[in-house]
Amino acid sequence: MNTELAVIKGDINSDANDRITDKASYLIKNGCLVAFPTETVYGLGADATNSESAKKIYAAKGRPSDNPLIIHISKASDAEKYAYTNELYYKLTDAFSPGPLTIILPKKDTVPCEVTGGLDTVAIRIPSNEIARAIIEKSGVAIAAPSANTSGRPSPTSADHVIEDLYGKVDMIIDGGDCEIGLESTVVKISDDEINLLRPGAVDVQMLSSVCANVKMSDAVLNKLENSEKAESPGMRYRHYAPDIPVYLVSGEEKNVEAFLKRRLHDDNTVGILCYDTSKDILFGENVKYLEHSHIKQANVLFGYLRDFNKSTAKSVYSVIPDTDGVGLAVLNRLIRAAGFNVINAERFTVIGLTGQSGSGKGAVCELFKKCGIPSVDTDAVYHELLENCFEMRQEIVDRFDDDIVENGKINRKILAKKVFTSNDRTQLECLNKITHKYILKKTKELLLQYEIDGFKCAIIDAPQLFESGFDAECDVTLAVISELEKQIQRIMLRDDLTEKQALERLSNQHTTDYFRKKCTYCIENNGTLEDLENTVECYAKIFKGE
Repeated sequence: MNTELAVIKGDINSDANDRITDKASYLIKNGCLVAFPTETVYGLGADATNSESAKKIYAAKGRPSDNPLIIHISKASDAEKYAYTNELYYKLTDAFSPGPLTIILPKKDTVPCEVTGGLDTVAIRIPSNEIARAIIEKSGVAIAAPSANTSGRPSPTSADHVIEDLYGKVDMIIDGGDCEIGLESTVVKISDDEINLLRPGAVDVQMLSSVCANVKMSDAVLNKLENSEKAESPGMRYRHYAPDIPVYLVSGEEKNVEAFLKRRLHDDNTVGILCYDTSKDILFGENVKYLEHSHIKQANVLFGYLRDFNKSTAKSVYSVIPDTDGVGLAVLNRLIRAAGFNVINAERFTVIGLTGQSGSGKGAVCELFKKCGIPSVDTDAVYHELLENCFEMRQEIVDRFDDDIVENGKINRKILAKKVFTSNDRTQLECLNKITHKYILKKTKELLLQYEIDGFKCAIIDAPQLFESGFDAECDVTLAVISELEKQIQRIMLRDDLTEKQALERLSNQHTTDYFRKKCTYCIENNGTLEDLENTVECYAKIFKGE
């Protein structure tokens, strides 16, 4: 696709600028995509009443279709065409519009479901940027306009950012200079007498409270949305605003965070740092970016900084955590999603949950972590030890599975396994797990405590059933070891003296690699040489140890 580039400077009503906004509105009315500036970030605009235009937005951005779009109108009363309004809507628009506030309302049929991500609500905003307003007014329709970037990447605050992501994918890009605010709009869902904050922005909680006494904040503002929950607002479900390299937030007292970041810089010159400008004398280098303590100024530079890291030699980014006063809440909301909710505590002992399929190489990975100074608790070994030495657990198992599993005063594991695994009834295994997991967890916690007392910064829980057992609740991060099927089969055959058919049968009863990719914070792919695996484990060990 040929992308037309246009620059608007000076008076929006000049003949030259008028021709540009005329062309943009013509394109939008005819089903095309136009990127243009708003006061928040650049938007990718299309006719909000045209389902095919909405599909083009999702395709150009690579955006999941269940992530709703915001529609932009030129005046508050225009919302009546697209949504069912109420008194609180007009109170909010009187106070904050035109401006960086998006209001979610029950939608009318004039808005296709492709725009709303299948929801029965629609998000509506009245931008204050004069370029955006001119295009909306000339188009004569509401304009659906999510951020004009590749989905998941930092939002664009300049035309260069848009060109970087979408040139050749859209019909027109209008350069209107840098955005005034630099963060997306505040998003609220309202009823007759309540405001529910879904995404923070420049219109902060205190400002909203001046209009309505009953303002609530969604848990999803600072926490990950559960898979079963629907995203009511853009930016709620998926990892957003992220550069192409991992981002980690570092929590703790300022002096400890500063020391943590200094160690990372000292040990690795490919680390990017996002810190306060008051740390300039301690933290410095080509990949160090500074935030002022003004939240407004943090908002102005955040996305630009994250994009700059992509062009630098940095291979990972570690960031301070801003406080949540005013617009600081919006800055933290964007940062925590850029980090995929990965927060490293500079002060506390870190527990890593390790899991994966048989034959993936978990044992080898544990041994390599041990060489890096990270010990592990093997839950299988704990189980076998408890089976030998824990009278209470043994007695519960015998009471449930009968005396015939006992030989010479001990539980015969082969007989027990035959009872549990040869039946198609999975309740047998569930009963055994219900008994054993509580004892395993108790012993595991004791071992972890001892590692912490011994001065280790972190330790691993090696648990094939990490999530089924609930042990993941004890972990700060989770790590899966995954491998190609053929390699797994060969390892199982060699290790356990099984046939290929038996190895396949064992794997068929286990979770897929896609399951572990979705469930775990990190994944190690063990398909190469031992040296490759050693290098990968060493990198993760540095992260977990805060080095």
